[in-house]
Amino acid sequence: MTKPNTSSLPSFFCIACAAVVILGRTCSCLQFTYPNFNASNRDDFSFSPGSGISNNSLQITPNAGNMTHRSGRVVYAKETLKLWNSKRTALNSFRTDLMLNILPQNGTGEGMAFVLTNNPSLPSNSSGQWLGVCNNQTDGVKTNRVVAVEFDTRKSYKDDLDGNHVGIDINSIKSLRQYPLNNLSIFLSTGSDVWVSIRYHGTLQLLRVFLVQYSIRGQHLFKGDIYIDLSQYLVDDIYLVFTGSTGDATQLNQIKSWNFTTVDIDVKVRRGHWRKVLLALVTLLVFSICLFAGLFMWRRLTRRRRLAYRNLEKMIDAHGPVKFKLRELRRATANFSPTRKLGRGGFGTVYLGYVDGINLEVAVKRVSTDKQEDTNRGEKEFVAEVNTISKLSHRNLVKLIGWCHKKGELLLVYEYFPMGSLDKLLYARERTASSSSMSASTHTPELTWERRYKIIRGVGRRWTTCTTGAASGSCTGTSRPAT
Repeated sequence: MTKPNTSSLPSFFCIACAAVVILGRTCSCLQFTYPNFNASNRDDFSFSPGSGISNNSLQITPNAGNMTHRSGRVVYAKETLKLWNSKRTALNSFRTDLMLNILPQNGTGEGMAFVLTNNPSLPSNSSGQWLGVCNNQTDGVKTNRVVAVEFDTRKSYKDDLDGNHVGIDINSIKSLRQYPLNNLSIFLSTGSDVWVSIRYHGTLQLLRVFLVQYSIRGQHLFKGDIYIDLSQYLVDDIYLVFTGSTGDATQLNQIKSWNFTTVDIDVKVRRGHWRKVLLALVTLLVFSICLFAGLFMWRRLTRRRRLAYRNLEKMIDAHGPVKFKLRELRRATANFSPTRKLGRGGFGTVYLGYVDGINLEVAVKRVSTDKQEDTNRGEKEFVAEVNTISKLSHRNLVKLIGWCHKKGELLLVYEYFPMGSLDKLLYARERTASSSSMSASTHTPELTWERRYKIIRGVGRRWTTCTTGAASGSCTGTSRPAT
């Protein structure tokens, strides 16, 4: 067989290491990276007899001397893996990436494994088919507390698929599941580097295994998965271990690089929660800025009107008639309904209304503000009527009850007289004559001389004006004779 070309592996592995380092930033429990191994790393590991560091690699079984029928273990000794996450709500999730190299020396056999276990010591008589995982006395025993991913290079007993497969082992060398590799053109024992990634999702309890090998024919990929509840087989303080063995045939079982990281799902959930909180805060901030900007523009656009009404209110006598609320007068006139319209004057329209607060029918004059000239003249008339008419007291003069200015409205509230005004009586005959369509039933009553005399006497009655003193109000009476 032609030896595969491995020149692309260093760059590929650098990319993989960078990805692991980035992913490792979410780690809250256990994380380490070994791009290679040397004498300075020796104290990080526990070695069984014959195991060690050589050629910038972890040597799981001896690489010199008598290499037949040997088994070995290399244990990461600095720290253990916690089975549960920080809140003990789910099993810890983790990812480990390693560069595996199995170099035949005298034939091919037996293989190696990555092991999670609570018992880090190497079992006796665990060479050959046992891969340093167990022996013929402990195989299948629950107290082994072993979950392993094996890389088998020899068919050692009848249950093995072949001499080139990946297996998932639990407390036994007899695999729970095996994955053949020949059909994928991945060959473990050719001396060619194999990139291995093992990932476990604690919430889903899903174990996934990936293998990548390069050759002159390109990249070859394997992936397999299995659901395993690690809490059924392991307890807290899990050791990370590499095991291996040889038989009659020998090989170098080497790990050339290794990365490991745990990913606390709770941290990701909390980060997702804080991202949502941050997004809500940013949205609220943007909304507040837009609201403030809208309010600012509205105040700028309405500033002139607000100042005008403020000045208008200053010109109105504080001791004058009642100031009504706009909503109160709108309710009284059915929002100035055309059906309530009584008539129209020079500076506005009059509506019939009923004010619940004072239990009284009123006539509400809505001063016209459609045009700028109307607004200026209307405001002058408004102020004049409020300050002047409110001070006059006469039995035949309509009384000004109150006023209102709000949202562009200028409103005067008078007593309501169902019979109408004097001018309507005086000029009714002329209007009747000019309107041929008006029926006789709508004619104003006959203005006899006796009725005229009563009107003149009423107009000539004593009337009073009320003036406001410096400290209190006082009234003075004057007589206006009839002419």
